Amino acid sequence: MVEYRDIQIIKSFPIDWQQLRNKSVLITGSTGRLGLYIVEALSEANINWNLNIEIIAVARNEKKAKMLFKTTLELPFVNLLIQDITSPFDLDVPVDYIFHTAGLASPTDFTHTPVDTLWGHVKGTRNVLELARQKKSKKVLYVSTVEIYGNWDSEIAIKEDDMGPLNCDISRSSYPEAKRLCETMLASYKAQFGVDFVSIRMSHTIGPNISLTDGRAFAEFIRNVVEGKDIVLHSDGSAVRTYTYIADAIGAMFLALTKGDEEFYNLANTNNQISIRDLANLIASFSDKRKTEVKYSVKDKNKLVYLPFKLGLMNVSKISKLGWNPKVGIKEAFQWTTDFFIK
Repeated sequence: MVEYRDIQIIKSFPIDWQQLRNKSVLITGSTGRLGLYIVEALSEANINWNLNIEIIAVARNEKKAKMLFKTTLELPFVNLLIQDITSPFDLDVPVDYIFHTAGLASPTDFTHTPVDTLWGHVKGTRNVLELARQKKSKKVLYVSTVEIYGNWDSEIAIKEDDMGPLNCDISRSSYPEAKRLCETMLASYKAQFGVDFVSIRMSHTIGPNISLTDGRAFAEFIRNVVEGKDIVLHSDGSAVRTYTYIADAIGAMFLALTKGDEEFYNLANTNNQISIRDLANLIASFSDKRKTEVKYSVKDKNKLVYLPFKLGLMNVSKISKLGWNPKVGIKEAFQWTTDFFIK
């Protein structure tokens, strides 16, 4: 389910929808929160402006896809393709544009299945790029991460051509190392085969349809509010993170695909920086009759392998030049997300 409010936020950005007229667009990870929004936004634009876009939504689980998309799958231009992207594609239809959003991306994955995390991204991205090469696709949009920058101690915001060190001798690096390799594959396929691409290096995204059990701190905080439990911090909570509301993020992705002439874009709502401690208190304030309190534990050890290095703040001047001006502040972003699970 995608909120009507969020579709309107996406449509408010100066996206060049005409670039997609009479084109075929394939979305991997279509049942994930990013893929779901992309499919729904494309469907809305297709109907509103009669764009004649053919949508191919790729998913592994047919039952989940039908549950999430509901009547969207009844639209004549929406095609559901059941496939694991770690297997090669075999399509006999054109594929003009690709949104590649699929891949394991949670602390639970990094902790319990780092090998699957690593190879899932690498194999999946190779298969997507092979498809783009065979179909002579116009552009592949790849969803990357701020984590590829590694450890960033400088107070200067990270630009797209910066890069910090990354420890390759720990399993937690399975995710950022995989993303780095996938970006190298993008550059290599462009150099050798002419496959055009744009990579979006994203900060944390927040919004409806997130998983509350994937080990992320903010997801755990929201789950505790939903269940009427206290939020327990296992550190002083001083670490600062940047959160982008999903509708703002999707708007930026469409801008980069249709108007961008750069290969890499940082994506973060730099107005939405908040410490873990302040975030815990903010989310606790959404609980009914203030049932949820924030408490500290100095004895408990984290059961999940959290990020072992300091994330830097990103410079977003490139994406801003395309007309991206995020609309949703930190309080609204988390209020709307929490409300989605409470209502």
